[in-house]
Amino acid sequence: MLTELTLSHLALAEHLQIEFAPGLSVITGETGAGKSLLLTGLGLCLGDRADSSQIRAPHDRAEVHACFDIRKLAEVSAWLQEQDIEHEGELVLRRILYADGRSRALINGRPVSLADLRQMAPWLMDIHSQHEHHLLLRKDQQRLMLDTYAQQLDLAQALESSYRLWQQAELKLQGAHSEQQRLNERAAFLRYQLDELDKLAPRAGEIEQIEAEYDRLAHIDSRREHLSAAMALLDDEEGHGLLPQLHQLRARLQQLAHEPELLEPCADARVQLDELRRTLDDQLQHLEADPERLQWLDERLALLHRQARRHACEPHELDQVQLRLQKEWEDIEAGLDLEQLQASCSQARLRYEQQAATLSAARQSGAERFTAAIAAHLPALGMPHARLQFQLSTLPAPGAHGLEDVEILFSANPGQALRPLAKVASGGELSRISLAIQVVYAAHSQVPTLVFDEVDVGISGRVAEAVGHLLRQLGERTQILCVTHQPQVAAQGHQHLRVEKQHRDEATHTEVRQLLHEERIEELARLSGGAQITRETLQHARALLEQTAQVLTLS
Repeated sequence: MLTELTLSHLALAEHLQIEFAPGLSVITGETGAGKSLLLTGLGLCLGDRADSSQIRAPHDRAEVHACFDIRKLAEVSAWLQEQDIEHEGELVLRRILYADGRSRALINGRPVSLADLRQMAPWLMDIHSQHEHHLLLRKDQQRLMLDTYAQQLDLAQALESSYRLWQQAELKLQGAHSEQQRLNERAAFLRYQLDELDKLAPRAGEIEQIEAEYDRLAHIDSRREHLSAAMALLDDEEGHGLLPQLHQLRARLQQLAHEPELLEPCADARVQLDELRRTLDDQLQHLEADPERLQWLDERLALLHRQARRHACEPHELDQVQLRLQKEWEDIEAGLDLEQLQASCSQARLRYEQQAATLSAARQSGAERFTAAIAAHLPALGMPHARLQFQLSTLPAPGAHGLEDVEILFSANPGQALRPLAKVASGGELSRISLAIQVVYAAHSQVPTLVFDEVDVGISGRVAEAVGHLLRQLGERTQILCVTHQPQVAAQGHQHLRVEKQHRDEATHTEVRQLLHEERIEELARLSGGAQITRETLQHARALLEQTAQVLTLS
């Protein structure tokens, strides 16, 4: 709950510190005294947009602090733990406004974003006024209220999780179908490439062998000429070849009887030259032109080089390319497990549909009970002919929050059709409807502080008294802050705060005081009789407080 609010240099507040207690705190004061300033400060702490014009002259900055007791707020404690922010059961929201339009937000001294403050707001406070914090007009809040009243929050959260899992399964399945189509196209292309390579049947080392053989056949005449010339150098008909000359060299060396070691190299040379001659002769004997083989080799080389260009590789790498493409094709042929993905998607959808059907039934039942409980309070609030209904409209497609759209419909007068609450309810009606809803809803709501800004607009007498009783009743369960102009409402407060405008040091200041018993009587008299406080108005004010005390004693 809210324990303290501090405003510094904000509009009429030079330095204003207000302590709040549990129960119903009523806030009164003359028009223009600064009651709305309290709501402005709370709004800034909860993430409202800042306006540098709100800074009090001559200062260049304004600050707002709101302290909350969060020992019973598990969601807030969990969020702070996730953000690694220490709290020890207390939460301090701080907002600093600068004259240049900038602002800073802090939670327990840690700088945070405005989005963080706005995320925190629904856990801390529900401000019911004709401003942006009036959550009752939002359909998502209406759905949340119904689910809370029907005690289906856990199921609603589980349904949201199931919906996300279902959508993820759908996306994965759609992606798999798209991927399968892409893979099928890839497999067809691979099969085309493999068919070409299978026909070509490249072998490891083949290109080197073919190039060597091609080189021999393509230059056969030149080879024959060189072989013949080499044979002539070894042994020609006139005896000038290397072999005859080696024979003459050996004959000369044999004359050197005392140097036999000179003959051994000649013998070795003779053996090697004879072997060389036989090799040359054999090649000459088998050296024949083969145009057909040469043409085949030329065509084979062209095919290998053409395929190598297609696959952006060297010709000698074609056999490895073939193996790689074959493996990729086989992997694609194995295919994606679309059946398993389809089964997972169907299971996720079935789980969602079962939970959604259960939630829909619970919402329908809860809506009838919730509406009946709210309607019971409307006559006492001056709306005897008002009708209220939760409309559950089937959505065009299942959503994260279920199969239906939840919206509150309202009619204030007989014969008037039910229409969305936000479009037909006046400010005063909306405040009283909100009050009736919150009285019923409070027993199920986790929001620790409810703020009602002038719920008594347009009412008086017995209706105002009924509003006061309802607020008091609601204050027994949760903390209520109520800005009011009605003495019947103000008399019901556990705590009474008066906002006053003071003039000192040639400046105007707003101050807030907690009233004692006699001061409350005077303030109630002012609310009853205006500026002129008479004995009668004082007696009426005292009677209001005494009547409240008697009701409480009897209860």
